[in-house]
Amino acid sequence: MKSPIPCALLCLSVLVTSAHAQERTRYVSDEITLTLRDGPRNDATYLGTIKSGDRVTLLESLGEQSFARIRTEDGREAWVTARYLTEEPAARDVLDQVRRELTTARQRIRELESQLGDAQSALAEARPALELAGENDRLRAQIEALQRSAEDAERRFNEHKARRRTMLTGAGLVGVGTLFGLILPWILRSHRRRRWGDF
Repeated sequence: MKSPIPCALLCLSVLVTSAHAQERTRYVSDEITLTLRDGPRNDATYLGTIKSGDRVTLLESLGEQSFARIRTEDGREAWVTARYLTEEPAARDVLDQVRRELTTARQRIRELESQLGDAQSALAEARPALELAGENDRLRAQIEALQRSAEDAERRFNEHKARRRTMLTGAGLVGVGTLFGLILPWILRSHRRRRWGDF
């Protein structure tokens, strides 16, 4: 005959396991619906409802534990329980806004990463051209230096040429003057002889 204790333990174990299997985490909803009334009383005429996250304008308050007169976004004026009004938007609305901003930020990050990839590809393609541009700049600097050197040499040559021309002109004038100095007395003597010979 089997002992009833192991059988009972087995049954208890199965019940506990199935009870744990059904346990799941849940949260209390922050969805609140406020009744709109035409006066600051619970038995005042019902005018409708508003829910969490709706924006209202506070017109008058009888205290946090009493009623407050509000104006809804669609222009209705009514009384609601004051303790459910807050200056901060509902957490769910804030979370929705943060999620939207996060989604936008992620999209922007993807766009920027794509643009970065495109820019890196363009840079890789342009690298030889950039290297050539650097080489061109170096060669341009050398050409400018050579041009300056050539201009300086040409200026010195022109100065030397002008000095030589001046010296040649001066030498020519001296030579012509010397020649006239030698020939003129001879011409004058020969002219005098002829004159004396004529008489």
